[in-house]
Amino acid sequence: MKLFSVLSFLIFFCLSVTGQLYDDFSDGDFTTNPTWIGDTMNFQINNDGMLQSNGSTSSADTLVLAASNFIMNNVEWRFFMKLDFNPTSSTNYVKIYLVSDSPELKSSLNGYFLRIGETGQSDTLELFRQSGNSVTKILTGLTAFKSTTQASIKVTLDTSGNWSLYVDPNGGTNYIYEGSAIDNVHVSTAYFGVYCKYSTTSRFNQYFFDDFNIAYIIPDTIPPYINNALIIGNNKIELEFSEPLTNSAEDVNNYYINSINNNPFSVNINSSKYELTFNNIFIANDTLKLNISNISDLSNNLHDTLINLVVPDTARKGDLLINELLFDPLTGCEDFVEIYNTTNSSFDLNQFLIGDYDNGVGNLKLIDQHFIIGPKEYAVLTEDTMVVINDYPSNNNEAFIQTDLPSFPNDSATVYILSPDSNIIDGFSYNDDMHFELINDPEGVSLEKIDPYGESSNVMLWHSASENSGWGTPGKMNSQNYNTEMRSSVFEVQTKVFSPDNDGVEDIALFNYNLSSPGFVGSVHIYDNLGRLIKRVLNNELLGNSGILSWDGTNELGQKAAVGIYMVYFEYFNSSGDVFSQKSAVTLKTRF
Repeated sequence: MKLFSVLSFLIFFCLSVTGQLYDDFSDGDFTTNPTWIGDTMNFQINNDGMLQSNGSTSSADTLVLAASNFIMNNVEWRFFMKLDFNPTSSTNYVKIYLVSDSPELKSSLNGYFLRIGETGQSDTLELFRQSGNSVTKILTGLTAFKSTTQASIKVTLDTSGNWSLYVDPNGGTNYIYEGSAIDNVHVSTAYFGVYCKYSTTSRFNQYFFDDFNIAYIIPDTIPPYINNALIIGNNKIELEFSEPLTNSAEDVNNYYINSINNNPFSVNINSSKYELTFNNIFIANDTLKLNISNISDLSNNLHDTLINLVVPDTARKGDLLINELLFDPLTGCEDFVEIYNTTNSSFDLNQFLIGDYDNGVGNLKLIDQHFIIGPKEYAVLTEDTMVVINDYPSNNNEAFIQTDLPSFPNDSATVYILSPDSNIIDGFSYNDDMHFELINDPEGVSLEKIDPYGESSNVMLWHSASENSGWGTPGKMNSQNYNTEMRSSVFEVQTKVFSPDNDGVEDIALFNYNLSSPGFVGSVHIYDNLGRLIKRVLNNELLGNSGILSWDGTNELGQKAAVGIYMVYFEYFNSSGDVFSQKSAVTLKTRF
């Protein structure tokens, strides 16, 4: 009993220090601790532990609840709100009274309130001052609520009357800065409350609230920092800071690039991002040293730093190659395309296009966001990042770009990467027969290129992702990855021993050839130790000067060949009647 008393005191003490009002309705009650007054018969705590309206179903109504709150200086309000109807309007809306000198929220009062519900089309949150019956708008938010109204909301107020509004439209704590205003007409409060007005009777129970928390603000002593910095044009840099800033961030004199000895000639605010525009054109692959100084947040904490930016280059054919593809996802999962940067340059994938077409150009999807893919790095394109990350745990989540993709057929098609000026950078024609023959159902299995530098059009370079890797490795080195460097000999077996069990370790046998002149037709056949033909890897096909071939360990019937030593017979001839051949051995084994 003594321990319980001590714990109760500590809980009460913590709540008293951190906030004047806190209620998450987890106790199933809103009449005590804290006590809400007003239209208490017209509200309820639902099964999800949320405060929910429960008004009249026969006529229009206005429902209010208020709770005592006396803090107003250096204060922060946080809460969750959801409206189960759309659109809001001038007769169907909600007001959150942050400040009120009276619990009678339907009557004349002095205070401040947030409201959503005006035009009915893409409404935003707005902050108003109320003096008696007179109402004045002092701040309009940025987020437009179109199809639904659901958000976590944070409002702060300091002793100088600086109001700031933040919103997380997903209902979490990743707040987006919506705007600021200065107003200190009313400097005291006695109540906090909610005001729900509806003219459509079906909306009697469609107002939801949760996690009310009003607390004193801990003084901010941490300087702002840069969340993200991108070169977004041949003379533009975009900066995103960790918190709202004063107009010091708009002063061109606070930014300077050493290498071009120049300040920007303009700084423009785009949402919460700052766009710096310079007179000089940046040089591809140059490293810019951007000095940032005297940038202050709303608490006058200063930020000074030096950041290095790599200037993106213009991608050419072969610079970016398709390296992995999931075209037949499991139910509930999503396709993805992985791209590998083969160069020592960086590229911005903004305005690149992904196409899926067989008979002419079409079905193109635009990458409409900035993403820098650095040297020897990967980028993974998908329509739902979190779904793919959850389904393929062997991933690099920093390599993902959530963007629209064409609808890839599950049997065959061609995937293309195109530059912003519609030049083809790479292409890959896939079909479901390219999967490892011993996989009964390739649904959910990605195709990986065994050599990220190899030509995507070479079907011999593609293999199913290993089972051990989880059937895919988006953003990471492929589970089927081999060194296919060309050798000087005419024909060579690179993988002397392999075990085709799709565990990601020596799953395929690789062969390469290197001919002195073009125009040869060649075949590669596999024979067992009794001289029986096991597999035609290549059969009378026109060869290039060099190439890479692979054998997955299956026979002509699509069955796994027996463990043993096999002869690889390479024969090639030209139109002049010259015939050449070479033999080599490869061992197929089983891992235990």
